Amino acid sequence: MADKKESGGAAARSAADVAKAWKTVEADIARERKNHEQRGHIFVGISKEEFEKKMRRADSPFFTGAGWNSPAPWGGTINYSVGVHNPDPFAWGNLVVAIAIGNRNAIVSNDEFMTTFDARFPTYAKPTPFGFSLAPGASTSQSFAIKIPNGVEKTAYFANAVLQQLSFNDVGKYLDRAVCFFEVA
Repeated sequence: MADKKESGGAAARSAADVAKAWKTVEADIARERKNHEQRGHIFVGISKEEFEKKMRRADSPFFTGAGWNSPAPWGGTINYSVGVHNPDPFAWGNLVVAIAIGNRNAIVSNDEFMTTFDARFPTYAKPTPFGFSLAPGASTSQSFAIKIPNGVEKTAYFANAVLQQLSFNDVGKYLDRAVCFFEVA
């Protein structure tokens, strides 16, 4: 499903629209926080201020929170999940979340951010083959099992997530990014 671009978007959102959307996302974040904390995982959700900022700048789906376990030994797994919300009054399709390991969080250039990674770790993307869709105002999450390669340094690593919209016959669209910080012990 291709995205439908309608007039309006971020610039047309009223304060009441943003407040209503926050109530939905706030409940999603609280539920995800409880799920992760019950499993002993770390959870980071966006604040109301961060949400409002994303609503002003974004005319697209964006990340709302992330949870993960840490540390993990060689051969172990970091379970990383990210929440995605569609604030728009139209559906988005062909959405994909990709994960790569590397010290990239502070890189401003999206081109460099998307190409610089630690090749000792596999990269991940899902879901295949066409991505996922989000209805207007809907949220979802994507989860990944990041395998820790044997022999990597026992230190901390960044798992960088990028939300993008696939275009099978042209250049895809960058939408948002997120990060988690985990330890190999």
